[in-house]
Amino acid sequence: MPRLVHGFLQRSAEAHPDKTAVMDGSRSATFPELDSLAGRLAGVLKDQGLKRGDRVLMSMENSIESVAAYYGVLKAGGVCVEVPDRSTPSEVSYYLENSGARLCILSDASARRLGPVDAECVIGPGVPAGREGARRVSWEDVLRAPDYAPREGLSEDDLAAIVYTSGSTGRPKGVMLSHRNLCANTQAIVSYLGLTPSDRVMAVLPFHYVYGKTLLNTHVMAGGSVVINNRFAFPNTVVSDMIAREVTGFAGVPSTFAILLNRSVFPKTPVPSLRYVTQAGGAMAPALTKRLIGCLGNAKLFIMYGATEASARLTYLPPHRQDKLGSIGIPIPGVEASIRDDDGFELPPLQVGNICARGENIMQGYWGDAAETARAIRPWGLVTGDLGHRDEEGFIWLTGRIKDMLKVGGERVSPREIEDAIIESGLVHETAVIGRPDEYLSEVPEAFVVPLNHETFSLDDLKVFIDGRLAPHKHPRRWTVVKALPKKPSGKIDKEALKT
Repeated sequence: MPRLVHGFLQRSAEAHPDKTAVMDGSRSATFPELDSLAGRLAGVLKDQGLKRGDRVLMSMENSIESVAAYYGVLKAGGVCVEVPDRSTPSEVSYYLENSGARLCILSDASARRLGPVDAECVIGPGVPAGREGARRVSWEDVLRAPDYAPREGLSEDDLAAIVYTSGSTGRPKGVMLSHRNLCANTQAIVSYLGLTPSDRVMAVLPFHYVYGKTLLNTHVMAGGSVVINNRFAFPNTVVSDMIAREVTGFAGVPSTFAILLNRSVFPKTPVPSLRYVTQAGGAMAPALTKRLIGCLGNAKLFIMYGATEASARLTYLPPHRQDKLGSIGIPIPGVEASIRDDDGFELPPLQVGNICARGENIMQGYWGDAAETARAIRPWGLVTGDLGHRDEEGFIWLTGRIKDMLKVGGERVSPREIEDAIIESGLVHETAVIGRPDEYLSEVPEAFVVPLNHETFSLDDLKVFIDGRLAPHKHPRRWTVVKALPKKPSGKIDKEALKT
């Protein structure tokens, strides 16, 4: 049988008919209930004209419904285009146009924020669709629909998801992940984490983020449970929930752990059930890592590295190798990682080069962008855009990032996208965005702006424009108004001079 992502849910529903799959506040759903809801949603999508390979855009916060929608899209033969639930109308318009999605699934909160969207059919609350004659289907309609049994044979190489990630050209690029890609990566993570049906993970990371999605897929594959908590703004409630729900696993990016260690009761509050913790989404300061290890007791810490283009995970640092703290570890099962020069020749230990990888988890390419695909996927594998070296024992160490990208709270942000939005305001002559180190978010954007008219320029007006143009995590946290930007002899803006 082909490896299909929604098969995780179907098999666990058969193997664990009474097991709780997802806990969402006071609500919960067993594996059969979740599979049935996914099937009903799949049937609705088919009734609305979805064909194999059609894209479906989702903008939902973590919930039982978002989980069912994800697996329902796949069960219907569709391609899930899951975007941040805090996306702006402008961003969603881009995602819809770029992906060609005709169908859209929204949560109540997303629908209120976005208003009408330009889709043929919107599944969700009673917000009118943007297109004339567009259809709306409520979740009540989904619940009344009959369950859908997939009839068309999907292939492992069929697309399962398009995940948008910021690119060097400014606009987000759609990473194409097949069922094979996601199944291979999920199985590898289940293997090295040793996940079983007794595991229960606390999910504070959003499922639209590939790291967050691995929490869902791995535990559904293993027959474990997922505890949803969307209240990390109140970290003490998360710690209390971890204890009350007896979670065995927790996952976060560096900012997650900075908040837990500095702004919550976590350091002084043991979680007896906790078996493991995973950290990815950017390098975490060694001092913070050591503090975290000191608070975990018998729980194991897995430090991990990856990329959206790799279905998430490429390497991990085994917990027993704390002597290698600072390293991103060794390749996960099924992945070959190497350090190569620009011509693809493998480099010896201790020599810095491009971190490259091969395996079944590597993306099919970028949606509608053959040129970027050719730059990223070479005959010797995926070129991650990161520089590093391998030590004599085979452990990989990051040296830096090639691409001009920021890591804000574990999410990749393109300075170019922010710069384009600032210029689009019509208030600014020139701008440059760089990253500044931040204790909680790893990096934050800082914008240098040269106003078109210094006398009439209003920074508050510019901030209001950016609020409506970009998601909050892309907003500059620091603004500097200058009369001119430093230039290189070529006339290009000298960003390195701005960093000093």
